[in-house]
Amino acid sequence: MQKQPSPSLSVVIPVYNEAENIGPTLDALRAHVPVPHEILVVYDRDDDTTVPVVQRLIARGDSIRLVKNRVCRGPSGALRTGFAEARAARVLVVMADQCDDLSQIGQLLALVPAQADIACPSRYCPGGAQLMGPSLKVFIPRFAGWLMRLLTGVATHDPTNSFKLYNSEVLTTFPLRSTVSFSVTLEVVAKAHSLGYRIAEIPTTWRDRRAGQSNFPLARSVVTYMPWFLVLLLRNRLFRLPRSWLRKWLGVPAPNVSSRTA
Repeated sequence: MQKQPSPSLSVVIPVYNEAENIGPTLDALRAHVPVPHEILVVYDRDDDTTVPVVQRLIARGDSIRLVKNRVCRGPSGALRTGFAEARAARVLVVMADQCDDLSQIGQLLALVPAQADIACPSRYCPGGAQLMGPSLKVFIPRFAGWLMRLLTGVATHDPTNSFKLYNSEVLTTFPLRSTVSFSVTLEVVAKAHSLGYRIAEIPTTWRDRRAGQSNFPLARSVVTYMPWFLVLLLRNRLFRLPRSWLRKWLGVPAPNVSSRTA
């Protein structure tokens, strides 16, 4: 049997009852990922409707791993489980709901690690768009991104968007704590910004899901994002705590790569 090349990209997909969407999402990944890769589909419960669909795809030979969430129920736990299981030097997070523009994966790969440690597709930067009707689900993330950028100078208009590509070093250098909703996405950006990792963004168009039902807990998410907003504020436009203090507080060893500043 011919040995498969080691993956240069790990794709992490948290799922919850996405039986209708997971097939088209995996088809889009096959079409748009130009490098050897692994796909990790992370689920909470054995009765998740996504699981039998993925099992059938695995049986026909697709290079997908089904991984059970072992951190805490919900997307933050699923993502943290996926990060721990990822084998490649770059980790891409995509949703299974067909909302992300996966045709941009090549652009993201060109940025990481050559120009950035985190590449952030943004719905809210010039050229970006979010194609859904007016609602708090649109207004609050847009306003939060604007406020965070205004006060802290973080290099993305859309820090809460989960669709991101990471240098895996970012995900292993500091411990992750988030347990609710998608707050781990903002946690990684906040800690990376505070510690001087390079963040870059490109505009993206986000489309509302085509099938299934969203389970995004907006009010609860706003509350759980607040601690990471405060971490961002530790390196803001008016004052900046020394990164040596932040590294000690966050339990991070001293930097040994040139991509970070003192």
